[in-house]
Amino acid sequence: MKKLNLKHMWLVFGLIYIGFIFYFSLRYEKPSKPVFEHFDKILHFNAYLCLMGYFALIYEKANHFKVMCSFIVMGICIEFLQMASGYRSFELLDMVANTSGLICGGIVSRTYFPNLIAKIDSFLYADNA
Repeated sequence: MKKLNLKHMWLVFGLIYIGFIFYFSLRYEKPSKPVFEHFDKILHFNAYLCLMGYFALIYEKANHFKVMCSFIVMGICIEFLQMASGYRSFELLDMVANTSGLICGGIVSRTYFPNLIAKIDSFLYADNA
């Protein structure tokens, strides 16, 4: 993890986001007609893009691959849990969308916002010190 003054807070925010992903992926939902076919893949992509983008900001670059692999496994586990639920479905394309979002999130975060959380952290910590 990067040297952050409020590292526990940042980690808790990320864990809450992971909790939301599990909740929205596994909750019962009445079948509805999507806006267009495979619309949910866009949602999967964006959810995992934000997930990896966020964790790439709080972990050192050396750990990004491990974090991404962990989230790939998480996405696969969620798909199997959906299949076991009896009211959700297992879809390979969801895993493809998840993984694509993770890769893009890591790239975008490292390229365009590498120190965003560190700057916010130092700003918040400076106000409390």
